[in-house]
Amino acid sequence: MEQVTLGSISLWQTELNESGEALSNNPLQGIHETDVAVVGAGITGTATALWLARAGAQVRVLEALCIAAGASGRNGGFISNGTTESYATIIKRYGRERARRLWAFTVRNHEHAVRFIEELEQSGWQCAYRRNGTLKLATKEAELEQIIESVSLLNEDGWEAKVVQRNELPMLLRNAYSGGAYYPANGEFHPARFVTGLAMLAQQAGAVFHDESPVVGITVDEGGVLLDTPDGKLYARTLVLATNAWLPEIGALMGANRLSRCITPIRGQVIATEPISELLFPCPCSADEGYQYWRQLHDGRLVIGGWRNRSFDTEFQTFDETPNESVQRHLDAFVFETLNLPQVRIAHRWAGIMGFTPDRLPLIGQLPGIPHCYIAGGYTGHGNAFAIEAALVVSELVQGKMNADAELFDPARLIDIFIT
Repeated sequence: MEQVTLGSISLWQTELNESGEALSNNPLQGIHETDVAVVGAGITGTATALWLARAGAQVRVLEALCIAAGASGRNGGFISNGTTESYATIIKRYGRERARRLWAFTVRNHEHAVRFIEELEQSGWQCAYRRNGTLKLATKEAELEQIIESVSLLNEDGWEAKVVQRNELPMLLRNAYSGGAYYPANGEFHPARFVTGLAMLAQQAGAVFHDESPVVGITVDEGGVLLDTPDGKLYARTLVLATNAWLPEIGALMGANRLSRCITPIRGQVIATEPISELLFPCPCSADEGYQYWRQLHDGRLVIGGWRNRSFDTEFQTFDETPNESVQRHLDAFVFETLNLPQVRIAHRWAGIMGFTPDRLPLIGQLPGIPHCYIAGGYTGHGNAFAIEAALVVSELVQGKMNADAELFDPARLIDIFIT
């Protein structure tokens, strides 16, 4: 493997920092009050602050590091409709009607993202959004059969998807993959710029962000929640935890120990190459049931991630954001061997921590047994597809509104089965 300095800063975070456009906010100091406190400034936390601030609520966001520091600023930049599992699998597990609702939830999520991106672009903030669709490829025949079945079922339910035969794949992929499907509604973006853009819109609506403000203590009483940080205190009538893989860590501060049984931290690793002059992939691709994914940026660089299923023992139950060779060598092999690009330089390597749930669906709603507290997370590596709509669900619940989709992701479905 080529010797490149390994670190925990993604390509996206590096670009944002180097541009000088990263938002700078002051740590929480002193004693403050607010209607809603949001912990976590990733895609969920920034979107929650945006929805609530535009609804007229006073919102303060506490972030241990900086905006988009976690998985929201480290992922591959896909924004794809649907769940982590195939549509055929979801139908078998939950039935047709529930499967349609789950897919529709992610479609609305994407629609909200597009509207926010358009709003940001009008003010000059670019998110490098493109909607060229995505390819989902099969590494074995059984996987291809499931993909083909899902395409048929999606078409029946009114969503566009198309089977792609092996001879229709980009030439470089025909030996490794047997075919797949094309989903024209899917897109891609610069994740760190998008999350930062959401924070900008939230600030314009009145939300206040505090970075470098880790929560070290939480006290809940009948009137609300008191949050302690190293240099300040924040009293809120309502608390929203939006820390995804770190939900069990923050939940433990107030006795929500059952969250550790519901959300498992798993590391995902990514690389980026130097620019390649030839257009190899007209759209983002994923394969091997989502364990492999890659895309080519507008300047020709390849961004390639996944392959953690080749080293589950090193990637499971960890908060270490440092890449390691056990997975990196598989990412390298894709570039050097599968794509036959032995001379291409790997310019960047990074890792991020995702939150996985036992049933592969997120937890969105009120935290059972803890008054005044709501959570959203456990996206199972698919946060870009769920988090904006999840934030809307939480924001409406916080305001006392009904949301028909809340029962789909009610945290009680998992949390109540575990004993503290």
